[in-house]
Amino acid sequence: MRFAGQQVVITGAAGVYGRGLAEAFAQEGAHLLLSDGDAAALAALANALPPGRAVLHPADLTDDGAIDGLIAAATGKGAPQVLVNNAGIYPFIPLMDVTGAEWDKIISVNTRAPFRLMQGIGRAMAAMGRGSIVNVTSAAAEVHRGNGVPYGASKCALEYLTRAFALELGPSGVRVNSARPGFAEGSAGNPMPTGYAEAIRARSLLGALGTPADFAAGVMFLCSEEARFMTGSILDCGGGGHINRRTGAATAARG
Repeated sequence: MRFAGQQVVITGAAGVYGRGLAEAFAQEGAHLLLSDGDAAALAALANALPPGRAVLHPADLTDDGAIDGLIAAATGKGAPQVLVNNAGIYPFIPLMDVTGAEWDKIISVNTRAPFRLMQGIGRAMAAMGRGSIVNVTSAAAEVHRGNGVPYGASKCALEYLTRAFALELGPSGVRVNSARPGFAEGSAGNPMPTGYAEAIRARSLLGALGTPADFAAGVMFLCSEEARFMTGSILDCGGGGHINRRTGAATAARG
């Protein structure tokens, strides 16, 4: 029960990773403020959690007013102990086909919203002299993916912001880190190209895909006292998917 009585804010809570995070933090005693753009999916998640453990706050993270409302809800009684910026979108779009509107939406949800939440909630945490922020990023920040360039760019920027906020908030006792999940079945919020999941599974260094529980364990470690001297770090929880390599290189090296 590492988080007994602690207030934990999770964005994108109705997605595959968000559900895993909410369930894991609830099991360890946290009180949750859960946000997502899908109010119905958010309500379904709450029904799967222990009664009275979660407050729901549907919000469109492309809207400044909605972000302001989420900050107010999170800081109305002081400041939460934990903020997990998990919300993100990953449209599968070839680079030359990305429209300006699609680019703006990806950056808005994946980078701008976490930036504003770290400003608002991070300021409240700093006033309390404690807190942990985890930004959910991706190996796409360093591994080129031709059908997800705006997504990769948004996560590069978020990892830069992780370091910037770690420098800004560290003297006030607030830690800021990034965690990269692996690919889990169902984690893409839109149709995947044919064979995408199979290709990732075939390239897995550990012979399997990760699960939301695997990722939640990494995030909770970063938020716990066990990681009290970690800030500005990137924790890869993707089974080695961040390692750039040529197909067959590992086999050739062993031979």
